[in-house]
Amino acid sequence: MSTFLKYNDLESKKVFNTDDKMMYEHAWEWRKREGERNLGEGDALWRTGLAYITWKDPEIKEGILGCFRKVKGGHHFKKDFYQPMRATGRHGEDDVSRDQVTMAFASLAVNGDTEELHEIASKTPWRLSRRMSMTIDFYFWVKSLTKTKYKKLYANLHLLTQLLFTPIALGLNFIIGKSLGFKSIGNNEYTSRYHYDKRDKWNKFQKSLFKAYYMGYAFHLACWQLYTLPVSNKNPLKWLFCKLMLTHCEQQNFLCRLLLNDLTVTQEDVDNYVPKEGFRWQMRYDGSCPSYHNEKPQEWKDKYLKYNQLDKDCLITMYNKIKNKK
Repeated sequence: MSTFLKYNDLESKKVFNTDDKMMYEHAWEWRKREGERNLGEGDALWRTGLAYITWKDPEIKEGILGCFRKVKGGHHFKKDFYQPMRATGRHGEDDVSRDQVTMAFASLAVNGDTEELHEIASKTPWRLSRRMSMTIDFYFWVKSLTKTKYKKLYANLHLLTQLLFTPIALGLNFIIGKSLGFKSIGNNEYTSRYHYDKRDKWNKFQKSLFKAYYMGYAFHLACWQLYTLPVSNKNPLKWLFCKLMLTHCEQQNFLCRLLLNDLTVTQEDVDNYVPKEGFRWQMRYDGSCPSYHNEKPQEWKDKYLKYNQLDKDCLITMYNKIKNKK
């Protein structure tokens, strides 16, 4: 049963705003800033993309499309292009990142909105914002989502690029993880204290080493890119990349396993998963994630996680789509 509820003043961790059609998240008490909305506008497009995948509501799609402002070609620019933003109202146009655009495009791809996806993806510039640009693998992925006759070529180029660099990142992660004492813990046992207890014992070298760790949020985004590539799971490059990624995927990260075509995830895994304060699937439960997580009392969870349970509902949606073909 869906937990999605549209209501601006909903007492919930995550809130769908019916005015600008964005999925927001109330900031933790210690992160709130005076005079600001404190609704996580910086990650709103990323979060709204996940919400559209999860609940496929047309108003959520409207919010996503509203985060791409069309700029007409003319005196200053040769061609028309779309300027992405972190939230509607031109919020975060100067520093919108690949993370935000990835989830926006992935959501349109998953829900079959090919016309809108082609229109925007084909006119998204290399420089996404003043601070952020595409990378070559990201460029190939974006081009594969358009209607070009070379889309499968771009998909294979994306896979080749990833297969060149990802083994290095995962190999370094293994070494860094061993050096910092990382060890995966179950979904119900892990709390963010596990990270801070470890970090308090690190020396300066270990703290510097941690900065090179390939974080869970990047892994999660790579899984969505891989899932939405317009090539079959039998494609040799995609098959190989999925196998490589699965060597680094935690056993209890059920969503990423599904996106990597691991069909051994069971209905029991899905049913028994307990929603968390944050989006569990973009975090590694090995001590590397510093985000506040899984520490609130059950009374708080019963109240603020009752609606818009993005992590649990997203898992249910993708399990049904991938495993049950619904």
